[in-house]
Amino acid sequence: MTMTLEQESAANDVNNHSLILATAGSGKTKTLIEKVKNVLKKSYDSKVILVTFTNAAVNEMQERLEIALPQSSINRVSVTTFHRQFLNQTKKLMQGKLLIGATYFNFIERLKNYIENEHLLPELKVTFSDITSILNDQPLDEKKGFDNDAVKLVKECYQELKIKNHLYDLDDATRRAVEGTLSGEIPLLNCTDLMIDEFQDTDLLQYEWIALQGRGGINLTPVGDDDQSIYSWRGARSYETMLKFKDEFKPNIHMLAKCFRCRPEIIDASKNLIEFNKDRIPKGMVSGKEIGGTVKTYIHKFKKSMLLTFLENYNKYDGEWAILSRTNVALDSIEEFLIEHEVAYSRNNQTSIFKTSAGDFVIKLCSYLLNKFAHYHLSEVLGYLKEDENLIPLISESIKSNSDIESYLNNYGQSINGTAFEMFYSNYYLFENTHDSKEINTRIDLLIDFIIERRSKGDKLNKCAVETLLLEGLKTKTGSWFERIKLYSDKIKEQNSKSEIDKSVVTLTTYHGSKGLEWTNVAIFDVIQETMPNMQSPIDEERRLLFVGMTRAEQRLFIHSYLNKADIDDLKDVGELALFKKDYEYSPPITSDINDVCFPSEFIEEIYYTND
Repeated sequence: MTMTLEQESAANDVNNHSLILATAGSGKTKTLIEKVKNVLKKSYDSKVILVTFTNAAVNEMQERLEIALPQSSINRVSVTTFHRQFLNQTKKLMQGKLLIGATYFNFIERLKNYIENEHLLPELKVTFSDITSILNDQPLDEKKGFDNDAVKLVKECYQELKIKNHLYDLDDATRRAVEGTLSGEIPLLNCTDLMIDEFQDTDLLQYEWIALQGRGGINLTPVGDDDQSIYSWRGARSYETMLKFKDEFKPNIHMLAKCFRCRPEIIDASKNLIEFNKDRIPKGMVSGKEIGGTVKTYIHKFKKSMLLTFLENYNKYDGEWAILSRTNVALDSIEEFLIEHEVAYSRNNQTSIFKTSAGDFVIKLCSYLLNKFAHYHLSEVLGYLKEDENLIPLISESIKSNSDIESYLNNYGQSINGTAFEMFYSNYYLFENTHDSKEINTRIDLLIDFIIERRSKGDKLNKCAVETLLLEGLKTKTGSWFERIKLYSDKIKEQNSKSEIDKSVVTLTTYHGSKGLEWTNVAIFDVIQETMPNMQSPIDEERRLLFVGMTRAEQRLFIHSYLNKADIDDLKDVGELALFKKDYEYSPPITSDINDVCFPSEFIEEIYYTND
């Protein structure tokens, strides 16, 4: 495929730092691959490292490089994620076990229980969501009553529990990689060129690591689009980092403004929206396709009409389909509708049951039962079972040092009696193999009853459905006790795998889950005030989030808003009858319950803005 002049210019710039600003669908990956080829041609000593954010992006990049490069050049290029790079650089420097995925979320629940049990914030009802917001420096609902001291305490408790349990997170590894590089303890990367994909998603610490490589003489090529920065909640500072890079390294700047994905009608609507953001780099985005696309916006009287209109359009238009919404909770109700109407679908960000907190616990429990000296799994198991957090490090340390547990605890003024660990300590036969199916079923029942007893403390509605489902499932398997629980313990190897997108059916996904993907037809649901935009998030970020969703559509884009949340069928509220009318003042139906009242998103007016 031929390259545009802009793409060629960016790919041929191999002697300087450069910044490639690439709008949605503008061929940034193709341009990067071509630049890699040119860098390697420049000298036999040239080596390239490509860094991005996801394993999926790494896999795609590696596949394309293997096609584009001769075999003799492949070993001079490596592709990795930021986190994998930091973990590799610090693996001999970090102590303990990494907190990631479901393990991390289980640890957050342990932190919540610790704050409650120790009465550290007695005046506040601290939720799981509050803690994740605090740790990610996200804004909190003012009604919650968190002051600076409360936020500080939550962060201190998080650090304290990590240290006690010999755990570290990805931020710790990132920080250590930067500190080590700065001090010379960690050498600079073994490459001549470092290329950074999705540069807009880097946080300030990641930027500092990149800059250290550049200051050390490595050529830098960040590629990104500040208009697609949708991760400020995890520290991304797109506009700021791009300006910092521009000021410090004086790069050649290349603009890839032509989108080869979306029809002009979709580009014009998306451009109208994003240009309301003030802190952004103007790009003059245009479409590389002919006119012939569709952008339709519906203002329904009732929420259910979104679904009925989608069904009408789905039956009318061929091609790939996706439905985007703000949250997975919203997607749940859409999923129910599709099942009812026998529409085939897949959930892009649907989580395997083993990647849930409960599933992760069952995996670690089975791993521990296969090896009672696996203190690293025991700590997580006990934490999930609401063990006293002050006891867990002691129990773990006693096993690690092969000490007598009861004596070890007594030395610290503690007792094994009444603890979650006591059940495992007393029922030692759980760690012994058996082929007796009746005995195996008895063990499973014992574990289920015990898990429900421990987990229901302070939460009587928690019936541990997932844990019960998985453990009951072992009764249907064949083989010995060890053979059965090994079926689950082996799932640890699959924890970081991600399934492919099936575009032959309707894809259900969130805005964030849609990033990097594209479909012929895209329907965006729930474009109402307080949902899109969410008032707890910066308005510019919300605008970028909708922009990302809109630019997933190649041919047809359908935007759905409504005035009433009531689940009411109204055939006069479906399809063309509900199309948005500019300059029409929309108000909820008179009969609306005040709690059901909604208003169309302010972004809809911006999408249809004309500078008359």
